[in-house]
Amino acid sequence: MRLNPDQLLSFVALAQTGSVSMAATARHLTQPAISNQLKRLQDSVGVPLYRRQGRGVVLTSTGEIFYRHALQVQHSLQQTELFADGLQGLTAGRVRLAASQTIAGSFLPAALVLFNQLYPEIEIFVDSANSQQVFDRMDTHDLGLVESLLPTAVPDCCSVELLGHDRIVAVMRPDHPLAAQPAIELSELAMYPLIWREAGSGTRDVLEQAMMTETSRRPEVHLCLGGVSAVLEAVRQGLGIGVVSQFCLPTGESILTTRPFAPQLVRPMSLLMPAHASPVAHIFADFIIPYVKKRLMDAKDE
Repeated sequence: MRLNPDQLLSFVALAQTGSVSMAATARHLTQPAISNQLKRLQDSVGVPLYRRQGRGVVLTSTGEIFYRHALQVQHSLQQTELFADGLQGLTAGRVRLAASQTIAGSFLPAALVLFNQLYPEIEIFVDSANSQQVFDRMDTHDLGLVESLLPTAVPDCCSVELLGHDRIVAVMRPDHPLAAQPAIELSELAMYPLIWREAGSGTRDVLEQAMMTETSRRPEVHLCLGGVSAVLEAVRQGLGIGVVSQFCLPTGESILTTRPFAPQLVRPMSLLMPAHASPVAHIFADFIIPYVKKRLMDAKDE
């Protein structure tokens, strides 16, 4: 059996609108044309896919399953059209980007200003989350930016590009005893209250692994806060030491100071690109990859 893609699209419109006339409107076709397509499709399949109910239609149980398959065809056609548009030099569209909090707060604001100057008709929607949540969203987003060790759960359809390494530092008030030291050893953290990020944070994952290597046991978590901003504010209030990216301290910060660890704690910063990423997502990737790499290299040389 060979199915007609145009008939499948009409069936999807029927399933989503519940009406032949509304499906015709959605597909910019006449009602007789839609009715003819749906009849031919149903004849080809050989079993009822929908039935009339009142002034509209409802799918049969077989039709519900068939709809899910037809929806995949529609999605594939849309992606193919987007790619074809990209080949013709399309520079307008929308990109859904999931970014971990360090990148969303410290890298993207300035980067998006520059990108908008180059491509004013491309809209970038940023979802800020922790690293694990970014991994989880790759089936619905065009791109992901994370600073974390890559889990085995990253989908095989995602390509991964290493952008460089981010240095993790301890953040504290200037009057804290450890602030007098040029660098801090991990063993010294156990002597003072420590403010942790939430589970799923790339910063927390790296710190936990390093401390387990140092002590051969999982560290105790007495205070855990969600997000970089909450950790920084808790440190300002004197609740303990925080552990954050070297890029997280706001410009002009006067209450907090940072110290590196000895040996240094670093983590990879990577770009995730699912197979379904649109052509305009590729345009943004081509821009953000060298931008982040340069920022990381400049910080390494400081």
